Amino acid sequence: MNRTLVVALAGLLVALVAVAVFWPSFDNEFIWDDPIVFQRQLPYFDSLSNVFTPPKSIPQFGTHYYRPLGVVSYQIDEAIAQRFWPLEQRDQARQRVYHASVIFYHALASVLVLLLGLHFARLSGLSESMGLAAALGGSLLFAVHPIHVECVSWMAGRADVLCTIFAIATMLTWLRHRRRGHWADAVAVGGFALAAMLCKETGVGLLLLLPVLDMLLPRPEREARPAEGSSRAERRRLARKKGSAPTPTGLLTLFWPRWLALAVATGLYFMLRSKALDSGHLRDSGASIGALFGAVGWYFKKFFWPAPQSAFITLVPGGWWTVCGVLIVAAAAGLAWYARRGSALGELAAVGFFLALLAPSLAIVAYRISETPLAERYLYAPSVGLCLLITLLAARLVSLTPLARHPVPAMAVVLVGCLVVGVPMAYATVEREKVWQNNLAFWQDAVLKAPGEGLPHLHLGLTYNEMDYTEKAIEEYKLALEQYDDAEGRSKAYNNLGSAYIRLGRLEEASEALAGALRQVPRYATARYNLALVQLRRARQARDPRERARLTNEALSGLRAALKINPRYVKAHYQYGALLLGLGRRELAAEHLRKAISLAPSSGEAKAARKLLERREE
Repeated sequence: MNRTLVVALAGLLVALVAVAVFWPSFDNEFIWDDPIVFQRQLPYFDSLSNVFTPPKSIPQFGTHYYRPLGVVSYQIDEAIAQRFWPLEQRDQARQRVYHASVIFYHALASVLVLLLGLHFARLSGLSESMGLAAALGGSLLFAVHPIHVECVSWMAGRADVLCTIFAIATMLTWLRHRRRGHWADAVAVGGFALAAMLCKETGVGLLLLLPVLDMLLPRPEREARPAEGSSRAERRRLARKKGSAPTPTGLLTLFWPRWLALAVATGLYFMLRSKALDSGHLRDSGASIGALFGAVGWYFKKFFWPAPQSAFITLVPGGWWTVCGVLIVAAAAGLAWYARRGSALGELAAVGFFLALLAPSLAIVAYRISETPLAERYLYAPSVGLCLLITLLAARLVSLTPLARHPVPAMAVVLVGCLVVGVPMAYATVEREKVWQNNLAFWQDAVLKAPGEGLPHLHLGLTYNEMDYTEKAIEEYKLALEQYDDAEGRSKAYNNLGSAYIRLGRLEEASEALAGALRQVPRYATARYNLALVQLRRARQARDPRERARLTNEALSGLRAALKINPRYVKAHYQYGALLLGLGRRELAAEHLRKAISLAPSSGEAKAARKLLERREE
């Protein structure tokens, strides 16, 4: 059978397996801060310049992250939801479109792992049949691995998936340029590397990986070309043996064209990043070198034995994990030395892919960039290297046995071995996906796995609040206050505690909690807004007209303060417009009501604003 057809069928199989295993996530609820993306953040990205240089006042937008291509992917999803579903079905459409796109990206990444595996197998000198078995087995393991649930089942985890797609594309074009030396391939290396970095900071690892591999791998050889006047059969024979001629390559296949492309991509990335982000200092956590090695050991173990899985890992492992990390790095160095002899080059590239794309995540161990120093989603891209390493080693071992003389049985041994491992992995993936189906399951699991962390308690409280279990929500908010040790976290806990008290009509307690939120973070728009709601309720309860007027003015002042901090605060625009309309200030009221509609046309506030405007015009 034609090899291209075989590879295409293998790719189709891998894609179908990836989609089938993760299809239960298609109808997941939005988890964690997912709704913030399209409700509060996407309205800010109304121009190309805002995508690459985000405005400074975007709610809950990471100050250390620069991922414009992730924003573009959200815009594509939002455009699809708006194009094919009516306004009244928009929320359900988003739920499906935003999750389906990540499943599709994962299927694409899995197919690219197959193609990368074929190249790594050729570097290792495996036969075509064993190379195909290794590549197919590795890509299937990648497609079903339970460590990927956080990235694929959580729609906000797409940054890792998108980065991995472009990182693999970078490797493929880099290998192609080494073999052919065409300028177009070198330009593609730079373009894909830049795209990977614009998806997530993990892509920066390519800047370490590719030059090191260039120095470790032997100089490539030029593709054999048919002589003038050669027969068609001879041309076909040479086409099947691309890259096999011993003639050294010319100047174009030396390092510098692709290194130049990488340098340009790096310059563009850091130029865009420095222009978009503040140059604020990272919060030093004082992590030691031992902690970094411990993190490497922990990630290595987590790939081979993910259980128990958790979205919140807060302690950097030490002790034996540090020893394990040191041994892994030492083994990689030994493999690099051994590979210089011309053996195990594919395995070397696979280990390099793992370590290089894991390296940027280690910055989170050294600095408090994220709530947690370790996360399962950070293994998505590095796991490509380990999945292929396992199957390359398996194929190499089978090639040393008498079975190597019989290609089909030899391939079957490798693939059956992958099946034996892959089926339990797929089952574990489907089981882990259940945790990500809705907020209640997710946050109950998070509190169970990390009871000493404030964030899971805070979000479990928010989930209880949405379910009208307000007293349970208050209990969780108080637990969050006990666990949080930073101003930002405590301000959120105080604010949500105040919001719950408002819901119960306990206005005095609400005022105290919201004042606590503003003591922690004075420029907290949501706390200003909620405090204005407290004053508004008090005004409605006041019997003295002067007291009512005073409280109303305080509410107006609080809403103005919230809008000054966040000019795109939809709820504040609506409440301010509704209050002004009641006071007879109709023109200014209409301006704010229309602003609420334009910012979030499908929101509840927009619907209420339309009704108020209709009454105004009657």
